[in-house]
Amino acid sequence: MIDFDMLTALAFREGAERIGVGVVVRDTRGRILMIRRSAHDVLPGLWEYPGSGHEAGEPVAAGAARELAQETGLTDLALEYVRHQDFADQRGLRVRQFVFSTVVPEGTPVVLSADHDSHQWAPAHRLPTTSDAQRAVIEWLAGRLAIRGQHLVDGHLTAIARPNAYGCLLVTDPAGRVLGMRSTIDPDVWNMPGGNVEHGESPFDTALREARDELGLDLAAENPRVLRRRLVAVIHTRANADYPVPAAGYVFDGGTLTAEQQARIRLDPAEHTEFRFETAHDWRSRMAPAHYQRLRQVLRAHRCGVPLYLECPAPDGDDFEGVLVFVTDRAGRLLMHLRECGPGMAWPGYWTPIGGWREGDENAEESAVREVLEEAGIEITGLRTLPDPHHDLGLPLTRVLHAPWDGPESDLRLGDEGLAVRMVPLSEVLDLKVPPYMHHYLPLLAAAAGQPAGEASCPGPTPPAAQPARRPALPGRTR
Repeated sequence: MIDFDMLTALAFREGAERIGVGVVVRDTRGRILMIRRSAHDVLPGLWEYPGSGHEAGEPVAAGAARELAQETGLTDLALEYVRHQDFADQRGLRVRQFVFSTVVPEGTPVVLSADHDSHQWAPAHRLPTTSDAQRAVIEWLAGRLAIRGQHLVDGHLTAIARPNAYGCLLVTDPAGRVLGMRSTIDPDVWNMPGGNVEHGESPFDTALREARDELGLDLAAENPRVLRRRLVAVIHTRANADYPVPAAGYVFDGGTLTAEQQARIRLDPAEHTEFRFETAHDWRSRMAPAHYQRLRQVLRAHRCGVPLYLECPAPDGDDFEGVLVFVTDRAGRLLMHLRECGPGMAWPGYWTPIGGWREGDENAEESAVREVLEEAGIEITGLRTLPDPHHDLGLPLTRVLHAPWDGPESDLRLGDEGLAVRMVPLSEVLDLKVPPYMHHYLPLLAAAAGQPAGEASCPGPTPPAAQPARRPALPGRTR
């Protein structure tokens, strides 16, 4: 539906002094109804389509229908909005006229008012004497209708998929954990502060308004940096059975809330029952896979510092947010990484292959090369994709790859994550404390290398001798 109140307000902001309405009437042969002004009227003898001034407080479309009925006797017709035209009237006032169109059967009788003394049905390319502005509108309309598949504005709006738009804020705590709020209507859903864009709002305005309503905090006042309107991501979500129209979401940086600010959060119980700050890893256990993927996508955009265009569901080949890289050498050894024991860390204290988050618009191979360089200090080539892990192996949204490496172990350099890196014979990997997914992938690697995979024993703590000293971080390397 066209918001003529908004269009009228815009017209006045752009310098219009009056609002007018007009109707281009076409018959089924495509001819245009033109009516001639009477001798006693202003501009006598001028031909025009029906129309005049818009009355204050009157809906624009209703004004167009009223003028059409008064000047031609044509009533109860469906009017379609065409476009607007700007011109100066006889008094020199700037007028913005909203022009509509309608179609009547050939031979429809016309009853003129006293302001007009004649009418004719004229082809668009042979109009009688009229103003340049009206001629331009009619010729534009005829040209548009001559193009196959083209519609007028009203018809176009009914033929397109009109997406819902929403705006929301990514809010974190000083530890980098992400704010989520549990939905009152669906307790399995956790939301960011935000909501649907209303008339006259921008997505950013919506995000701020919803944050005030949902958190009881004015985030723009709490953290003026929010007013920089830093866009994190634009997410296009396809229509589905749960929400049958597409949605375009704008995610903005909502800043960091201190402990004192968090203590002042007051939820609207009609919308949310609780809030919490969690790491990306810990949110996985609280979200449905589709919602978790969307969160991971947004956090990727936030990490890289460059706004990203994202899609839900993600296109084929782009549906991953992390990588796991198995690097083996000719001696049948596997590069393993001892992980730190930090809050929200995946597999804390375990030995795992190299892996990590995707950055920016990297593909899987680019992510893998970067992660191995950052965490082990070596460059890899010849990557191949391994079968994707099952969800029950604890590797959601992860692409798994394998790369051969021929360098000496002395080339390994621990980056700024983890406690150690070393090459481990495939037959000894399961003697370490490793995640369950290693039992799935180790036989694949062993078969490819012609090496034994070790016994599938229950992983326990790593023996002291298997924990090498921490290597110095690479000079100048940052994450």
